Order: sequence, then C-alpha cells, then structure tokens
Amino acid sequence: MTATLRYRGEKNNLIELAKNLDAFKKVPEKYTESTEIGGTLSLISRLLIIYLIYREVKYYQDAGLVYQFEPDIDKEKVQMHVDITVAMPCNSLSGVDLMDETQQDVFAYGALRRQGVWWHLTPHERTEFERVQHENHFLREEYHSVADLLFKYIIQSPEVDETATEEDEKPLSEEQYDACRLHGTLGINKVAGVLHLVGGTQPVVDLLGEHLMIGFRHVAANFTHRINRLSFGQYARRIVQPLEGDETFVSEEGTIVQYFLNIVPTEIHKTFTTISTYQYSVTENVRVLDSDRNSYGSPGIYFKYDWSALKIIVRTDRDNMLQFIIRLSSIISGIVVLSGILNVFLLTLRRNIIKILAPQLLEKTSSLPNGDSSLMKSAQRSGQLVLTNELLSAANNMSVIDQQQRALITTLHNPLVL
Repeated sequence: MTATLRYRGEKNNLIELAKNLDAFKKVPEKYTESTEIGGTLSLISRLLIIYLIYREVKYYQDAGLVYQFEPDIDKEKVQMHVDITVAMPCNSLSGVDLMDETQQDVFAYGALRRQGVWWHLTPHERTEFERVQHENHFLREEYHSVADLLFKYIIQSPEVDETATEEDEKPLSEEQYDACRLHGTLGINKVAGVLHLVGGTQPVVDLLGEHLMIGFRHVAANFTHRINRLSFGQYARRIVQPLEGDETFVSEEGTIVQYFLNIVPTEIHKTFTTISTYQYSVTENVRVLDSDRNSYGSPGIYFKYDWSALKIIVRTDRDNMLQFIIRLSSIISGIVVLSGILNVFLLTLRRNIIKILAPQLLEKTSSLPNGDSSLMKSAQRSGQLVLTNELLSAANNMSVIDQQQRALITTLHNPLVL
C-alpha cells in the first residue's frame, strides 16, 4: 500500500506562504523617490554598460590564437582530392597509379576519373586560374605574416563544402582532345607513398599465328600539366594548398617532374565544431633524363608524400560561452552596485552641504505634516529636501491602511460571515 499526502487547505494560504518566503521583496513605486542625481547616474550607468558589453563582445570575437602540438595517433584513411590536367590525350597516359609502403593493390585506394579536355582555357577560365595562382603565390610568400588572419577567417566563417561538381560529358571522343583531366578522390593510408602519372607508351595487341601478342609502342608524350586542386582531408577555406594554381611547362619528352610533399595533420577548433584538415609543404624537382650524365628513370609526374608525426591544434585563446556570459553579468551587476553606492554618497553629501549652508530649508521640510502629500510634492518642485524619516513614517501609515483595506475586501467576498 502506498500513502498519498494531500493538502486540504486553501490554495490562497500556499500563495501567501510563498510570498512570505520571498527574499527579493519589492518596494511599491509610490514609496520611492526620484531625484536628479539618481536619474543622471542611471543614464550614465546604462551608457557605460552598453559600451563595456560592446567592447567585451568585440574582444571575444577577436581573441588571439593558441597553437599546440600533439602526437598524431589517428590511423584512419585520409581523402586525397586530385584535379590535374596533363597536356596530352588520355590514351597517351599509360599509367596512373598510387603505391605506398603497405604494398596494397593499386585499385584499393580508388581511381581517378579521366576526361578529355582542351588544354587552352577560355578567357574566363584563364582569368580565374590566374587569380588562384597569384593568390596562392602571395600566401606562400607571406604565410608567416598572414597565418593568424587565415585561421581566424576559418574559425569565424561558416563551413562551406566546395567539392568539385561533376561536369556533363562532352559529345566528342577523348582522342579529339589535346589534354586529359584526371580528377577524383582517393582514400590513402597515413604512410609514405607516391602517386605517379607516366606515359609515352601504349599497349598494342597483335595476332601472331594462333597466339595473341601484347606489345607496347612509343607515342608522343607531353608532361606539361596544370594542377587545379591537390588537397587532403576535410575542405577548409583559406587553408594554403601550395600546389593549387601551379602550372609547369615541360619542353622535352624525357623529363621527370617530382613533387616531395610533407603532410601535417591540423585540427581547427571552432565554437561548436572541429575541422580536421591537412597542410603540406612541397619541394619541386624537374630533371631531364640523360644517359651521358647518368640521369636515369621513367618519364612522368610523381607526387611523393610523407606524413608528420606531430599534429597541429589551433584554437582561440578565450573562455567558453558560459564563462563569457558570467563575465558580462558581473560587469552589469558591478556597475549597478557602484552607481547605487555613488548615488547614496552624493545624496548624503548634498544633504550635509544644505545642512551647513542653508539649514532653514531642512527646518521647513521637517515642519511639513506627515499626511500632507500636496505640500511634500510642492516642496519637491521647489527643490527642497525631504527627510528620510518623514518618508518612512508616511510609508508605514499607508502600509497599515492597505492592510486594513485588504482585510475588509476579504470579509466582503466571503459568503459565510459569522
């Protein structure tokens, strides 16, 4: 069995009990007095509160950055975004493969999509490409000067996923274009590897008697290329990608173009989200094959990458949102308390000055009857000071009258009057 406690009394008593427990009792407006000093201090304090809140909000938004370094223990695969245009037809590219130290199958990382395009850009495309090229060149040269501004822009701006949109297939066949665009996303391991693009040979199948013979024939190769995009991980605007907007012209067919990338994991902590992206530095090497100079190799374009063991964490040097709200509340309450103390001090100072210089004003004020509110109002209009004890006595009298009126109203509304 369960017992239920029910209150059978009147609910008005509960309301009165709650009122008696009120620790923030309100003073009726008719018992308060407005002064010129209090109004002036109220206006000044409100303006000061608005100004300080504005400064605090600006400081909170423009807080400095803190850079931390931690060991990178994440072993998940990383997305590698590639968009490269090579100045030769797609059928001349004999191999586009990716290999790393795990020795996995080359198709385990995904595949890049081949698309026949024209090497020469339209005026609008050329203008846009040169804009990206000049912007990345400036950011590479002045990176240490503008790094803080770039990270602040990333933190304050909303996330925008600018993944490349797939273009519609063009009606012409790939053989009729003079360039090949390789684009797509690869899932790579966080170990050293190489993405290589080779050409110059083309497989040929011949029938020799009853046997099929597979051979290779030499075709013209041109490793002049344009890098539209080469990035790792989650996209973030203003992260400097050194190779984006890079255009390399190769005059000789037997040439090796090598890019050595050192990739650094980077975490950018925003207010409510975290961006996990990657930065990289690059060293470029262009070498012409010449057996007379002991320069050997296979012509092509090679992207050799390796990973940093440390991870960079970027966050703002400021308090969290709860601490920021508490600081704003303390500023507001502090100004209100100080203005109240200053108000009491100035009123007391004015009373003492009047008491010394014009004591007759205090005598006229003290001679006013307690219940004559019209005389008190006329005295306030004439600038005379009203004593505090007179206000308290008047307030007490009016409080007694209010209690008597409430008791009379309660008796009239009660239908059972003994």
